[in-house]
Amino acid sequence: MRRAWLILALLPAALPAQPDLVQQARRSLTEAEQAVDKAGEPCQAGEYESCITRLTEVQSGVEAAHHSLEKTGINPSRSPRHFKDAEVRTRKILKLLRALASYIHPEDRKQYDAVVEGVSRINEKLLSGIMSRNKR
Repeated sequence: MRRAWLILALLPAALPAQPDLVQQARRSLTEAEQAVDKAGEPCQAGEYESCITRLTEVQSGVEAAHHSLEKTGINPSRSPRHFKDAEVRTRKILKLLRALASYIHPEDRKQYDAVVEGVSRINEKLLSGIMSRNKR
């Protein structure tokens, strides 16, 4: 009997804490939104290295959010709440990114287009997952 209590007492410490993947996705999208807001200032000021750095932060944040949502194992067509939130937020990020297009230096346009394409691709994946009727 004592061994059973000892095992039960040690069990929570032995198990690694499972991170909440949905919260991770939300935090990643929040960071991406903040990065795109912060990217506007250096892009408009002509600080192109800083601008491109911020834009890659945006892309990595959106990719991290998408990866976290995929790891949840939730079927987006059956439980679309978190996926729809991510889709709306990535659409907002895309809108802000496209507003920066006129401030991007022509030499950095290729990198900018890659970021926009990556975010757009993830947005389309989220939307198609929500709209599909097939199992994941």
